[in-house]
Amino acid sequence: MRRFWSTKRLYRRVHSDEVLTEAWRKVRANSQVAGVDGVTIPQFESRLFMKLKGLQRELETRKYTPQAVKRLSLPKADGRRRMLGILTVRDRIVQRAVLEVIQPRFEAEFEESSYGFRPGRSIEDALEQVRRWVEQGYSWSLDLDIASFFDRIPLDRLYRQIRAKLHDRELLRLIRTWLELGRLNSEQRGWGFWRRERRRGVLQGSALSPLWANIYLDRFDKRARQAKLKTVRYADDILILSPGRPEAKAALKWADHLLGRLGLALNHHKTSLVHAEKGFDFLGQRVQLCPADDPGDSGRVQIGRPQSGSDGAIALPAAVPATGNGQRPRAAESVMILEEKDEEKGEEWDDDALSE
Repeated sequence: MRRFWSTKRLYRRVHSDEVLTEAWRKVRANSQVAGVDGVTIPQFESRLFMKLKGLQRELETRKYTPQAVKRLSLPKADGRRRMLGILTVRDRIVQRAVLEVIQPRFEAEFEESSYGFRPGRSIEDALEQVRRWVEQGYSWSLDLDIASFFDRIPLDRLYRQIRAKLHDRELLRLIRTWLELGRLNSEQRGWGFWRRERRRGVLQGSALSPLWANIYLDRFDKRARQAKLKTVRYADDILILSPGRPEAKAALKWADHLLGRLGLALNHHKTSLVHAEKGFDFLGQRVQLCPADDPGDSGRVQIGRPQSGSDGAIALPAAVPATGNGQRPRAAESVMILEEKDEEKGEEWDDDALSE
């Protein structure tokens, strides 16, 4: 039986003076857009002490209930639309307070290959790791594009991962409510008494959504480490670096299978496989292995915005561009749907299948 009382102090910390005050400071520094109640940051701040104390009392007495989420639909470059959620100021403060309290419990077990939205880590750190892998000869880049990642996250599976680390009933009740409020879609499966709903989708725009992404993809990170793959992940942007094209193709099949087991899918038209000599984009930067003019020089790798030329680029000795089987680097490939489909992808979820 789960000992829910063992971490009750977590919920008490959420409504402490120190945490709520810090949460307010961070909310004030971010979006000024009002939620469904129409209350703006300046309006909330005009009676700050009274509002924060009122919010604190609601949390202490277990009477706090999140308000509805204002949804915005923004166009994407590919013609699709991205759903963003705008919380009320008071709900943003509580979410930020929860993030301050629970994030360290998950951070302790996240993998080194994960860089996005983590304390003390940055895009520059992720690119530096890419540089190191290329320097060591892993010059084939597999850039994985997860199709509609946030829209497809299975909420029940995500909640089970959260619950495994947090044993505080009140905190879990809050988190489950937020997940339900942000739910994007449902799927009906089965029929009759066996009919059930599969809830999917984490609404982007809240303080907690990046943490949910890291929690859900941590299983991918751990399996990649066990498979000895050289991965760099920033939220749902995943790069796998390999010493040769055959290894990169094997990594693609591996990733396609594992993401299927996680209830996700690759966008095969956007997933690309390319040698660093041709260059590839990652996290808004261009990474390219530049052959040297001098035959005695091994060349260098540049990382920077294409428009910026060599200014600010990171240069390093290039790895030998051999692929391990004598093949010359090919141009970037759009990875189409794999012909070999694994039968296990159609199975129901098995928690033990991806456990450590």
